[in-house]
Amino acid sequence: MVERSRCRTAAGDLDAVAGAFAVVQVELLSGVRATTDIGEPLDVGPAKCQAVLATLALSVGDAVPVPRLIDVVWGQDPPRTADKTLQGYAARLRKALGTDAIVRTGAAYRLDLDPGAVDVARFRHHVGAGEVDAALATWTGMPLAGLDAPRLQPAVDALVEQWLGAVEYDLGRRVRAEPARAIATLTELTADHPFREELWALLMTALYRAGRQADALAAFQRAREHLVDELGVEPGPRLREVEAQVLDHDAGLRGGQPPPVSPSQRRGNLPHRPGRLVGRDAELDAIADALQASQVLTLVGPGGIGKTALAAAAAHRSEANGRRVWLVELAEIASSGEVARAVAETLGVTGGAGRTLTESVVAALGAHHTMLVLDNCEHVVDGAAALARAIAEDGADTRVLATSREGLAIAGEQLITVGPLDPAGAAVELFADRARAVGATFDLHVARAEIEQVCRQLDGLPLAVELAAALSRTLTPAQLRFRLDDHLRLLGSGRPVAERHRTLQATVQWSYDLLSPAQQVTFDRLAVFAGPFDLAAAEAVAAPELDTVDADRLVSDLVERSMVTVEAGPFGRRFRLLETLRQFASERLAAHGAVDQVAARHARWCRGEVVRIQQLLTGHGEVEGVAQLAELWSNLRAAFDWACTTGDVQLADALVRPVAPEVNLRRQAEIGDWAERILDLTPPDDEAAVVFWLLWAADRRAQADDHEAYERVVTRHGHTNHPVLRFTHTYMYDDSPYGHESSLEAVAWLRAHGEDHAADLVEIAGVGAGLMTRGRFAELDALASEMAERYRAHGPPTFLYFALGLRGYAAQFAGRHSDATRIFTQSARIDTPSGTYRVSQPMEARAVFDQGHRPLAVRMLREHVEELLDTDYTDVTRMVSVEFITMMVALDRRAEAARVLAYLDTTGDFGALARETLIADAVRTIDADPALAPGQDRNLDAHNALLVMRDTLDELARDSPVV
Repeated sequence: MVERSRCRTAAGDLDAVAGAFAVVQVELLSGVRATTDIGEPLDVGPAKCQAVLATLALSVGDAVPVPRLIDVVWGQDPPRTADKTLQGYAARLRKALGTDAIVRTGAAYRLDLDPGAVDVARFRHHVGAGEVDAALATWTGMPLAGLDAPRLQPAVDALVEQWLGAVEYDLGRRVRAEPARAIATLTELTADHPFREELWALLMTALYRAGRQADALAAFQRAREHLVDELGVEPGPRLREVEAQVLDHDAGLRGGQPPPVSPSQRRGNLPHRPGRLVGRDAELDAIADALQASQVLTLVGPGGIGKTALAAAAAHRSEANGRRVWLVELAEIASSGEVARAVAETLGVTGGAGRTLTESVVAALGAHHTMLVLDNCEHVVDGAAALARAIAEDGADTRVLATSREGLAIAGEQLITVGPLDPAGAAVELFADRARAVGATFDLHVARAEIEQVCRQLDGLPLAVELAAALSRTLTPAQLRFRLDDHLRLLGSGRPVAERHRTLQATVQWSYDLLSPAQQVTFDRLAVFAGPFDLAAAEAVAAPELDTVDADRLVSDLVERSMVTVEAGPFGRRFRLLETLRQFASERLAAHGAVDQVAARHARWCRGEVVRIQQLLTGHGEVEGVAQLAELWSNLRAAFDWACTTGDVQLADALVRPVAPEVNLRRQAEIGDWAERILDLTPPDDEAAVVFWLLWAADRRAQADDHEAYERVVTRHGHTNHPVLRFTHTYMYDDSPYGHESSLEAVAWLRAHGEDHAADLVEIAGVGAGLMTRGRFAELDALASEMAERYRAHGPPTFLYFALGLRGYAAQFAGRHSDATRIFTQSARIDTPSGTYRVSQPMEARAVFDQGHRPLAVRMLREHVEELLDTDYTDVTRMVSVEFITMMVALDRRAEAARVLAYLDTTGDFGALARETLIADAVRTIDADPALAPGQDRNLDAHNALLVMRDTLDELARDSPVV
């Protein structure tokens, strides 16, 4: 019988797994084939049989209903014997792939291979993870080439679209680095895909940078001919912008860095499922039923029982049924009070004005059909319960799936106790999978009896089984059984089944005792990492006394023994400890009295990382810097907590100061809380430090529109007459006649104290925004132009984007609409980091609308409104309202425009200024309509105004002829 790989590595490195362990490989790219692990072809039958295999492989690991398979194979006219014939095809495939490869489950079939054994699954995984190079390396040709299966064409088209997105992303990088070498590839691709405007834009850019201006313009004409002659549409704003840059000899086109187009990303953050879940089909069905009846479901059981894996599998089912799924790992936070923030950070929720963070999270989740998975709640059960209760009470269609060692104890909660695997069935299968992963020659049939006994001794606990199986490369099953029996007897035999957690502890202890002394010391020290770490970090923190080779070997040994997990990340391999193992290691570290010594090394490593990341954040590498900071965050939080606990204010300051502006730029509210903790440790007479941290503490309170909290923190720490604090007061209340002067003085003070990044931010948010709201548009244009040149040369991209936004608004308010359109179009091409609010997005949609591309403009504005609802970023609703009102009046949707105008009239000076300038014509049209009585919907708040806009834009998007 042909064996199958079910990879259990947390790294998700599907290419490596498939190449190393899987005996059967299914290939859908460049045709439909199957091979052995050494490349020998397998007979997968005629075309109809191949269609069955292709359909199953496109959904590897999931059941495909028989009617779907019949529809793919025969279309609308299946034979009367279709079901029986399908059974024959399945039997033929089993003969080729292995008797267990095709599983019949009720009225459905499932391809029971690891996803890593299917090339399309590997490709999708790499695209979803943003691993563009790996995705392109996996792609070997058109999916299902040569197979006549029209019902599978949508899946083929989706794969091709993903591939083209990855190709455009890769070519964007190549055009920046070596434009001449990219021309041939782009020429071929534009011929094959003549309607992909991004490919034409990249070709034009590459030609221009290679010194071929005339050819770049000729490429534009060819693109236009295809679009006009075959589709009847003019080139879009992207192509027209590149043409204008070529004609103007734009310096940005010569040496700038236009952002590559990112491949499409899934909504939510559910990671790729590495393989089939063993022995949990009944539990998955029970979870689905429970979530139909209740909004909150908690999976309970001891550590290592498999709650997380089961929750992830259930979440994948929910995602397949159309829900947006967010997975939040709570093991890395320390207290119940941090639960809402952890969820908010995962969702990208920034906090709506006048709402608590919990209320913002609930509002963002409630905007869609969503599932929230809260993993590892046991140490923060009160915080998880409070959030789940708030979600349930909101009444929206949001489901909460929690994992914990105890229930959340809230009304309406359902509990499912996760039990062990069957020692004679699923546990043995899991053992065999893990054993094959560490030794390809493992043969289950030779030692099944001993393995069953081992699994019984381990009570069928999945983590314990995996730890034991990881040792099978050096110990026979009989040796494992004997040693495990001896070890558990020493720790106490005759334990009842209810004490399974004790069994797990014993198994971890047993695995730990099998480590060498050096491996044990390294493992203990690695417990200080609260998140992922690389080899360099492990060397510096866990093995500083060893050379690089020895330290790397120790980490590799721990990975091999399943004590440390390895995973692929955007910046290379990363390691982490499973929470159960980290708790065990932490106890050992504390028992040796080494916690502070190791924590100090960990904090010093974090300090070095934030200094390095700051260099990226303040330059052209900002996008990468933000991503690296996100990866560091859980470790940074742990290091900061330790510094504050030990009273080391200098270390706490050094850990956060390099990234403090992120509290404003990416709404990292936690930095604002850290600022207040640093203030509590800072001597009151250290004015420079107090003022600096008050700036960020006040910024965090201003974002939440929490005037009371702002006043408390400022009153507590004083210095209210300092220029920086006068600026924060203006920023908070927008009512100071001296706001412009205080902003200038704050910028000067920050530059004098070496805080240029913070000074640049205050110059934009204070000086620039102040000039705009006071109608000094000529001065604003001059200032923003100077800033744009500065940031174009030195970075960061976000500040260049903001500077161009100020220039665009200066032109728009001053009535120079064509200039505004040009500037906003230019700003739209700037690649800013994830989490940055694209302040000019409403105007970018308006520019497209004014150019006659109304359906595209509606979609752009709708997507922006969706983003604001997703993040509960409601304090910019007034800016979106301006463009919505203008577009709706032009589309004769005056009733909806009037509703949102009523909201805009409640927004103070900005609303009044917009009425008089930006939307004056639209206001006159609305006021002239007697059916639109003044004062309607005066109670609309920002969130509800966004809902009105979303519903209207959804309707328009569905009815494109109207648009």
